[in-house]
Amino acid sequence: MARGVNKTMSASKDKKLRKQQIAEGTDKRTAAQAAEKAKQRRSAITYTLVGIVLVVFFAFIFIYNSSWPSRHMTAVTVDGTDYSVAQANFYYSNSYMNFYNNYATYINYGMFFDPNESLADQDYGDGMSWRDFFRDSAVQDIAQVQMLCDEAEAAGFTLSEEQQALFDQQYEALTSNWSSLNYESLQQYINLNYGKGVDADMLHEELYRTFLASAYADSVRSGFEYTTAELDDHYAEEADQMDEITYAVYTVSAPADEAETAEDTAGAEAADDAAEPEETSEPAPAEPALDQDAIDAFLEAVDGTDEDAFADYIAENFDGAAVAPVTLAGSSLSANYSEFLLDAGRKAGDADAITAEDGTVYLVMFLDRDANDYKLPGFRHILVNAQDTDGDGVYSEEEIQAAADEAQAILDEWKAGDATEDSFAALANERSEDSGSNTSGGLYENVPKGQMVPPIDEWIYASARKAGDTTVVTYDGQNEGSYTGAHVVYFTGLSDLTYARTIADSEMRTEAFDAFIEEHMEGYEPVTAHMGMVGKHH
Repeated sequence: MARGVNKTMSASKDKKLRKQQIAEGTDKRTAAQAAEKAKQRRSAITYTLVGIVLVVFFAFIFIYNSSWPSRHMTAVTVDGTDYSVAQANFYYSNSYMNFYNNYATYINYGMFFDPNESLADQDYGDGMSWRDFFRDSAVQDIAQVQMLCDEAEAAGFTLSEEQQALFDQQYEALTSNWSSLNYESLQQYINLNYGKGVDADMLHEELYRTFLASAYADSVRSGFEYTTAELDDHYAEEADQMDEITYAVYTVSAPADEAETAEDTAGAEAADDAAEPEETSEPAPAEPALDQDAIDAFLEAVDGTDEDAFADYIAENFDGAAVAPVTLAGSSLSANYSEFLLDAGRKAGDADAITAEDGTVYLVMFLDRDANDYKLPGFRHILVNAQDTDGDGVYSEEEIQAAADEAQAILDEWKAGDATEDSFAALANERSEDSGSNTSGGLYENVPKGQMVPPIDEWIYASARKAGDTTVVTYDGQNEGSYTGAHVVYFTGLSDLTYARTIADSEMRTEAFDAFIEEHMEGYEPVTAHMGMVGKHH
């Protein structure tokens, strides 16, 4: 009975509980549904959070790979003006291009850096990579261009019509050749050559500013005035550096095994010194490559003679070695024998044997010293390259003569027309194959001795030469690894200043301009920020 009462009470309780659960929505089915809904809500929140994270991540990747950071992040600040990473990329690239264009020959021979590898991985020296070097150059250029542009504005300086036309021409040439260089678009050309963030508008603006700064710098430099007396005094003070020295030299190096023996001996002595610190001694000097008897024999045979005797002696005593005279400015002479060559009492034929610390012996003969007291010629020319018509890789006499005949025909054509310097210049722009002058009328001015190929050099320096003279000369440069062809040449005349005064004038202007830059750069000290983002395209 009791169990029945209890059972009834349990059933009643259970029923009441179910009613309560139904009322409260917590019966099993509803509870399960509620749990599922809660799970869905949690999943939705999770998916939303993941979605937000992914959106932020991909937005970051998109922004990072876009030009936005380069255009909006500051790389350099100069006198309160911020320059973006993109603008710094322009100056970095400009510095790189200028360096490459100036030293392309050396770079192609493996000097400085490899343009096909990352500059960040190539050592410049002083703990810097080549990328660091060009970054530093960019920072300095930004500051200097701003200073010069500010000074130009303050001085009321603007580009002349000719300068503006030249800038427009250069910009048009720069931005119109991208398709011929196999770029897909102008923007691709700009990005690959000037870095991320640079577009056509920025390129035009920064090119214009650098052009304006350069034009103003030229006007400042040309504004300095010097008397001939000041030029002569300056040259006299620096004559040892400026005079042209002609000499012959043959270098006798110590045999490798002797050098190694000397190194080993020095190393052994160093080890002894380390073992016995109280005893110190200098390493033994290297053995000279020539003994005193050989040096005496050289001086007896050569000193006071001439370059032919010097060359004959070298050939006879050093296995047929050949030597030829060399002409260099005093500032470019080797320190090993510059003191001998620059001695004020030196005369042609003086010879000496100079032994360096490493045992190398320099056999030297002084031939001439030129004080550059001559006026500089100028000329226009039209180059006609010889054609290898038979494809044998060699220019024959007939092929060189064909170039000379074409050059003569051009000269005859000019003579049959106005036969003026202006008409010759127009013909040079039209017909010359010299890319270095066929946009400037074939003009070369203020040409020092020995700067042109021998046939032209000899003709323009002939004593009877006068303005308006013309000729045709040929040059075979096959043995020198140079071009072969013919030139139509027009002599324009001589400079007003001698070469010596021209050198002095150039040096004095450079010194004065450097002082101008130093004075006016005060207050334009650059402050860098995100320069680590600059130059990554190289």
